[in-house]
Amino acid sequence: MRGRTRITPVIAWLVAAAGVAAAQEQAREGMPIRDVELVGLHSISEGFVRRTIKTRVGQSYQPLQTQDDVRELVRTRKFLNVFASARVEQGQVIVTFTMQEKPEIASIELEGNKAFSNSDLFKEVTVTPQTPIDRYEINRSADNLVQKYRQNGYYYAQVTLDETALSGERRVVFRITEGPRVRVRRIELEGLRSFPRILLLFKIRTQTWFWIFRKGAFDEELAERDVQELQTFYRNEGFLDARVGYRLDFDDVNRADLTLVFVIEEGVRYRVHDIRFRGNVTIPTETLRAALALQPGDLARDESIQANRRIVEDKFGEIGFVDVSVEPVYDYLEQPGRVIVTYDIREGARARFGRITIRGNEYTKDEVIRRELRFYPLEDYNTVKARKAEQSLSETGLFKKATITPLRDENGLREALVEVEEADAINIIFGIGVSTDSGVLGSVTILNKNFDLLDWPRNWGEFFGGQSFRGDGQRLRLQAEPGSEVSRFRIDFTEPYLFDQPLRLDTSFYLFQRGRDSYDEQRLGFVPSLGRRFETGPLDGWAVEGALRFELIDIDDVNPLAARDIRAVRGNSSLTAVKGTIVRDRTDSRIIPTTGYRVAFSWEQVGALGGDYAFAKPSVSSAIYRTIATDAFDRKSVLALRADAGWIVADAPTFERYYGGGFGSIRGFSYRGISPRQGIYNDRVGGNFILLTGAEYSFPLYANNIRGVTFLDMGTVEESFEITSWRASVGFGLRIVVDFFGPVPIVLDFGFPIAKDDEDDTQVFNFSFGASF
Repeated sequence: MRGRTRITPVIAWLVAAAGVAAAQEQAREGMPIRDVELVGLHSISEGFVRRTIKTRVGQSYQPLQTQDDVRELVRTRKFLNVFASARVEQGQVIVTFTMQEKPEIASIELEGNKAFSNSDLFKEVTVTPQTPIDRYEINRSADNLVQKYRQNGYYYAQVTLDETALSGERRVVFRITEGPRVRVRRIELEGLRSFPRILLLFKIRTQTWFWIFRKGAFDEELAERDVQELQTFYRNEGFLDARVGYRLDFDDVNRADLTLVFVIEEGVRYRVHDIRFRGNVTIPTETLRAALALQPGDLARDESIQANRRIVEDKFGEIGFVDVSVEPVYDYLEQPGRVIVTYDIREGARARFGRITIRGNEYTKDEVIRRELRFYPLEDYNTVKARKAEQSLSETGLFKKATITPLRDENGLREALVEVEEADAINIIFGIGVSTDSGVLGSVTILNKNFDLLDWPRNWGEFFGGQSFRGDGQRLRLQAEPGSEVSRFRIDFTEPYLFDQPLRLDTSFYLFQRGRDSYDEQRLGFVPSLGRRFETGPLDGWAVEGALRFELIDIDDVNPLAARDIRAVRGNSSLTAVKGTIVRDRTDSRIIPTTGYRVAFSWEQVGALGGDYAFAKPSVSSAIYRTIATDAFDRKSVLALRADAGWIVADAPTFERYYGGGFGSIRGFSYRGISPRQGIYNDRVGGNFILLTGAEYSFPLYANNIRGVTFLDMGTVEESFEITSWRASVGFGLRIVVDFFGPVPIVLDFGFPIAKDDEDDTQVFNFSFGASF
């Protein structure tokens, strides 16, 4: 009792003191701030602190804001301690931040490294001298160094920190124990029964050592990814019980050479016995079942089961069930290889779109973003529309990233938070390109992907600082491409939403020059077009476009012995045309489609507005895309089928006729290598009818920048609307994207004609390379 008597007055005093402090703080709240004092700064600049905190002179004093500022300063990891206090002088508040800086790093040193130079390893170190000692960043640097070694085969590498040097002399010393370099000599597949060995080896990214050509470095992280890839492969082939692991069998006492053994337990291959649903109230079972791609009797492929799950989620997501949860549950029957897949559904609450909030657009106008959303407040919250809007925003090229997140709201309304990260709007690109079709090309391009024709600068500073002519989503491109065989110069302008309507206006001015077999061709032209894409109602997926073409053509340096049709167009001429196009596009992406189809019909009437020529060019093109497989890294293998036809009604000059061969046509044949011929030199004069068909299968080979393709190209070019000969080729190729001051595409194709005409020009190897810098 006596102890309690002693303590009680102390507690009472503390409570009273806290109450007085709280009362004083409450009294200061709302008073104007006269000054913000910073105490304890030595090496860290005052400007850095003032940019970090939000407490400002002239604001009303808010204790909660001061506490937030303390937390932000601590979060910078530059201070050991931060305190804030406030006092009142002459009716105003003076806020004082007292900080204790972390000691600075005197130097950074590496010890024990032999395989890599200091300069190579310092690239992995995230701390620098004369900055505060940050344990988190120091430890992260040590982890980066270990990762560097292990990615290059030094499996036993260790990095430790000299604690004495750090605490006593503020030196960061990384002590490195490299150990032997571990090489993968062989890869074995233990337990493989159901597939050819070569098929699984193609799924494995770890490489074996092969003299100077392959390092064969063992990378533990890569081996784990290989395990994941193999297990995903098995599950996608119906082996739902498959288990994959690996072990290392060392070939020498130094444990430097090893055999990487993937241990496979295949289990049973399953087929779907039945598909059931549990928990669905709003949507009937039969409606859900009819929408599924995977059906009873099919192989129980995991990717197909997950695709069905996404279909069910989208069915609910389209009608406002934002938080719907769908999980497949497997019931294995006593009958071997049979499984019932039950989709366990938790619908959640139905919601509508509430407020639409946009963040991250520093330059881009809100309306440029809103017009891509296609949803409005008080509509049912449609997750499919939201996902398509994310893709649409990304495909505009204005943003590096775009996400739409439903936030919690009241009364069944969910705020849609649209967050974007703007891409560089203005690019000045210098480049060089080489292709078998066009020779060597230089390139200078000025591209503004977020142009605003009406945003004129108020001064030269705004102009040169990129603060003008931007934000409205228009595109302006100025391009010059002088080359050895082809030269192009053009100015392109695009307004994707004319008068804030879904009307696309394109204008293009261009000068084109190319040396042909027996003559030189030059065109000076202007092409305006106006298009409309329909995205709602019965015309959803359709688009229409009308275009005009005005050209001045000069055909000169004609060989006196050239074909009759070539000599007939020698000199200057003019051409006008009106073109109408109807497009039906149901692909999943306008840039890199992986599923869906696209069909286009067009009619171009040359001479409709005058000129020296009068003929018509109707055409039709179609393409179908289907995703065949998706791997563990979400890389898709895609089959594309295409068919294109065009014909000319009445007489057309040689420079308007059809030619075949090369990229985008029939590979295995040279550019314009398929054509009717004339004259003693067998000149290519073009045809009045073209038909092209083909199939291409593309698949990932390595990471995200190397893909393989196999293809079949077929078609013909004829003098009239008939088929008298047929060309076909098969082949394979690579699609490589390398980083050379930006992404650089390299296209390599090997085409082998299997049906051709005697006069055709063939070319097995086609390539295209373009670099920007």
